[in-house]
Amino acid sequence: MARKTIFILLILSSLIFHDRSFAQEIMVEPLSGINTPVNSELAPTMQDSVLYFISNRRTNLLVTYLNQDDELLYRVFQAPLKEDSTIGKTTLFAPPDQPRFNAGPLTFSANGSFLIATHNKSNKTGTRKKNESTNPLSLYIAEKKNNGWPRYQELQLNIPGRSSAGQPSLSEDGRLLFFVSDMDEGEGGTDIYVSEKKGDQWSTPRNIGKHINTAGKELFPFIHPSGKLYFTSDGHQETGGFNLYYIDWQDSDARPVALPEPINSFSNDFSCYISNDEKWGFFASDRDGDDNIYRFTLPQMNCSDPQEVVEDNYCFTFFENGPFKSDTLPYIYRWNFGDGQQARGLEVDHCFPGPGNYLINLNVVDTLLNEDLFSVASYNLKLEKTRQIWFEVPDTIQTNEPFQMVADPIKMEDLATDPVFWWKMGDGENRIGRNIEYQYKTPGNYQISCATKLDDGRVVCYFRNIIVVDPQED
Repeated sequence: MARKTIFILLILSSLIFHDRSFAQEIMVEPLSGINTPVNSELAPTMQDSVLYFISNRRTNLLVTYLNQDDELLYRVFQAPLKEDSTIGKTTLFAPPDQPRFNAGPLTFSANGSFLIATHNKSNKTGTRKKNESTNPLSLYIAEKKNNGWPRYQELQLNIPGRSSAGQPSLSEDGRLLFFVSDMDEGEGGTDIYVSEKKGDQWSTPRNIGKHINTAGKELFPFIHPSGKLYFTSDGHQETGGFNLYYIDWQDSDARPVALPEPINSFSNDFSCYISNDEKWGFFASDRDGDDNIYRFTLPQMNCSDPQEVVEDNYCFTFFENGPFKSDTLPYIYRWNFGDGQQARGLEVDHCFPGPGNYLINLNVVDTLLNEDLFSVASYNLKLEKTRQIWFEVPDTIQTNEPFQMVADPIKMEDLATDPVFWWKMGDGENRIGRNIEYQYKTPGNYQISCATKLDDGRVVCYFRNIIVVDPQED
């Protein structure tokens, strides 16, 4: 980032994606009307078609409040997102009852009935620098009443008094709260924690694990309705700097995936919001010198000739119409399949163990002498896997039952470098990534397709069908 700040912005090279043809199709542009010169804008989030973000721009010409580094404190701002995707007028979001000083990132419940925001614990911050004291951050909750936000109350999360907590993100069902803290028990400077709502209480925070948290800093978690956790980190790349990642946070064997260029860059890229369909989003970056907010849109892959995923079958029926059909003759056919297995008869069934080159021999055998009389046929059988994007889905699944899919390109030597896989779930939802977790909310018959690009720019896609049932209708 462009300047040093307090914990809110303690976040503020090499990249995982190098598919240049794909990267050039991703549109990234700064948000006009939002970003201001010299000041910082970051931590975007959306609620009811309104963009919320934080900035340290001056809001009061008569009183100036500074943090411990003599920097302007942060405030939350809001701006409507218009139907044409442009941004409306920016105004200060400052409910009268919110804590007085530093205001950091916030998150809303899915129905907008309550919010959780980041604020300083103390309202005694002075107007000048005070090296002798600190003012940790904490999370505050407020319920919406009569279009207002009265009675901000600090969340009781059992966090040590001198530790900070901030940058919250609520799951779609409002049950899980992800946030960042600098508690001593963490893996590094700041870690991501999760707390579960049980009744009217929140559970003691749990560190979400070493597969996400590193010796560096993990910041700005954003839990997507798809179940993926997006976050910022400087600990997953050896060259340092902040990048944006996503991961299946519940899978301890999963590894974070960096967002592609030009979303990630050689600058610090952090604090993202991703749309429900994952076609567009916002993020912050200091690539132009100051911390600014950018919008990105992802290209959509449309396949004109989808192919159904094929279950490779290596079982065959072999037969021979030879002269020795009489039961009175002491001759039989013996098949040698080249895989260590044999069979006898005019017609036999055999399953090979898998792909490979097999030498098939058919001999006429004298059963009295148990000797081969002569060879009828000998030929090579080459079995290969089908060229396709292989993935598995259940034939039938219940609504709200999660399942996973993994894109496995087979015999695609011409695949683009570091390919991106696009999924259409058949219900209007799309996903991006090699590993996908999904659940259907409505019963029906759906076609799931997975597409990617070859190195010559062509798009290939494959599909499977799935039946989703409502367990209550059984």
